[in-house]
Amino acid sequence: MASISVAGTVVGKAGESPVTIREFSSGSKVAVFSVVDKQYVYAKQGEERKGQFYQVEVIGKAGEIAAERLNRGDRIAVNGQLVQREYNGKLYLDIKNGNVTFLEAGKDGSKSIF
Repeated sequence: MASISVAGTVVGKAGESPVTIREFSSGSKVAVFSVVDKQYVYAKQGEERKGQFYQVEVIGKAGEIAAERLNRGDRIAVNGQLVQREYNGKLYLDIKNGNVTFLEAGKDGSKSIF
């Protein structure tokens, strides 16, 4: 099956904490976390909408900031490369090279874009 890759933005809530940081031998770092979007997920009347989960990767200093600041349930927008992949017969969506925008003020009252 061919993979699909397209630029896009996902708006939702941060998933499970904590953010995982992977460090490579070159010294570069990548933050990995999940975000759930329920806006375009449809359910029958009376049923709870299950969300679409995305695994997000944020590279470099922005990834370090995400790891420090991001908590489960934070409303965020993530812009990046949407990549579809298949694993064990199921399709998953990932966001590579993501940029994160916090949609609610942080503990210090500021909004961040990184």
